[in-house]
This record gives sequence, C-alpha cells and structure tokens, in this order.
Amino acid sequence: MDIKELLSKNPLIAAAQHDTLELAVASKVSSIILMNGKLNELMGRDFQKYNKKKPILLHADLIKGLSNDREAINFIKEYINPAGIVSTKSTLLRAAKKQGLTTIQRIFLIDSNSLKSAIESIKENNPDVVEIMPGWVYPIAEGIKKETNKPIVLGGLINHKKLVLDIIKYGSYGISSSKVDLWNMDISSEG
Repeated sequence: MDIKELLSKNPLIAAAQHDTLELAVASKVSSIILMNGKLNELMGRDFQKYNKKKPILLHADLIKGLSNDREAINFIKEYINPAGIVSTKSTLLRAAKKQGLTTIQRIFLIDSNSLKSAIESIKENNPDVVEIMPGWVYPIAEGIKKETNKPIVLGGLINHKKLVLDIIKYGSYGISSSKVDLWNMDISSEG
C-alpha cells in the first residue's frame, strides 16, 4: 500500500472503533485506523471482508489478545494481514516494517521535550508516516516534516470542518478523526 498516494486522493482517515468500522468502510475516507478490537474479531469474516474493501491499519497497541512484541506483529501479518499498523512503540514499528506492513508512528506532543524525543524516535524507527497528536498543533507539523522527511498526519481532537481545512492548508498529508460526521467530507469542494 502506498499511503502517500492514497492520501493524495483523499486525506481523510477514519479513526474507527470496532462498532463504527462498517460506517468507516462505507464512507469516503481513504483508509481506516482501527482503534480497538479483539483478536477473535479481527480473525472473523466481517473484518476480512472490510479489509478487502478499504485499507485498514490496526492500532497495534490497543488490540486485545496480543502482547506488544515482535511475535504479535508476525501473527498479525500472517493471520490478519491488515494494510499496516499504528503504534507508539519502537519494537512494533520496526517488526512491522520487516514484515512489509505500512507503519504509522503515533506521537503525542505536550511540550518541547516531547517534540525533541519524538523527532529522535522518528529518525530511529523510520516509519512510513508520522501521526501527530493532538491535531491542533498543526502549525508546528511543517517543522517536524522538514526535520524527519516524513509525511505527516494529524489526529486527535479534530472535530469540525474548519479545522480539517486549516490542517490541509498547512500541508498535512492527512487527517485522522473519530468524528463520523467528517468521514464523508468532500475536501475538494470545501477548500
């Protein structure tokens, strides 16, 4: 999966819960980050059907029934085979890259120290994309993009159209949001 190409067509990513996954698949979003789930649900027919319709990335840190280690990623690749994973954990990101999965490193910015640590971690892990949280820190995203040479997605607390449009204007590759009302937003006609 070429996530940059996917997001160039539509920068919206649904941050879906298991109970909103069907809505996310039916929406206009380019891809989905599944924020929760149980191992048995991910191995079921419904998930596999959805996984074929739209790229789904698993938030590996939040999947119940798996540990947060390399073997969990090997299992995910072999038995679930999502488009990729999202994680804050270096071990999972590196293991997923070795398995050929798309990787999104999620970082939380709360102060200048967390920013410095995040940049070092991004350089070390070499994810395909960086997701910065919360989304309203978008004015500093350009600096992170320049320093890491990674596409940036913003997520967290993005809950209205104006914020989505402002983030896109600042040059973000994408926006992840759990706000179902935003999943069918037509950015090309809004901007």
